[in-house]
Amino acid sequence: MKKKWIPVLMSFSLLMVSCGKSTGTPEAPLEQKSVLTDTLFNTVSVDTVCSHVMHEELLLNGRVDFDMEKVAHVYSMFSGSVEKVYVEAGDYVEQGAPLASIRSEEVADMAKELDKARQALVVAERNLKAAEDMKFSGVASELDLLRAQQEAIDAKADLERISKRYSIYSTEDGVFYTIKAPVSGFITERRINPNIQLRQDFEEAVFTIVGLEQVWIMADVYESDISKVHENMPVCITTLAYGEQEFHGTIDRVYQTLDDESKTMNIRIKLRNDKHLLKPGMFANVYVRTDRGDKEVPRVDARSVIFENGKHYVIAVKGKELRLQQVSIGKRTPEYCYLTDGVKAGDTIIGRNALLIYNILK
Repeated sequence: MKKKWIPVLMSFSLLMVSCGKSTGTPEAPLEQKSVLTDTLFNTVSVDTVCSHVMHEELLLNGRVDFDMEKVAHVYSMFSGSVEKVYVEAGDYVEQGAPLASIRSEEVADMAKELDKARQALVVAERNLKAAEDMKFSGVASELDLLRAQQEAIDAKADLERISKRYSIYSTEDGVFYTIKAPVSGFITERRINPNIQLRQDFEEAVFTIVGLEQVWIMADVYESDISKVHENMPVCITTLAYGEQEFHGTIDRVYQTLDDESKTMNIRIKLRNDKHLLKPGMFANVYVRTDRGDKEVPRVDARSVIFENGKHYVIAVKGKELRLQQVSIGKRTPEYCYLTDGVKAGDTIIGRNALLIYNILK
């Protein structure tokens, strides 16, 4: 393939610096010649290509998901009429905050059940004390004492269970009760509105609350890359929303089943999210550093690489001439491109405003 060079009308000197080993590569021909003026050239920069270590990484498609261990579903215990709803989907609530007020004739039964459990514990503890005294006097057997101890344990457990069950409710005037948030978090689902009737067979949660202090990143691994990933491997995560900001974690779990259609396997990364920056549903780029070793390759500024028609190019500089050079990218970060083909360390290329020159050359 014949190389075509374009003369550049300018006056400058290039410092040729050898930073690595040379590798011969093919060049993409130019279809049209052009001349750059000194004024135009003053808007660009000429960069010397140097070699840097490229860590072997897998780039996986990921998404932010809820930490399912931090999801709380809140149900209505009784039938009744919804009087007031205090929160909207998306609101952040503290534990114990009121969510809704319900009018129900069944509220009185709640207090009765709790009183019954308290009385049962009092009786069980009284019987246990009597069994201990009788065992000491030789009237009761060891079996009688064990039975009384178990009854006291069961009564205490029942009271704790019922008290915990009702801890998210408060009653008022024996007619109203308030549903309260069992945990702190964001309201992700609200299924009730004022003036609707709740029936006893209403089985759906009326609210769903999710804590976002920790989130999951779920990523897809193709079948050909399964052998390259395992638990506890370090990962770097970027998102479209936050550009160059990186989030770091490790692979927490590798799911050992493949999706029948996509032939991919899921991995999970748990990330702290104290500032609530990561939102469930966001797409994420997951970079997994593999154990396959690192190597030195030419690295260039990301702004110097142009992508068009499925190919990547840089503007190579030789003396006072320019040419369009096709390159292959081994790894890309927001700042740099690591190239596996097309240029070598010591070459010079257009850096700043490379796209401007490319549009003139093509």
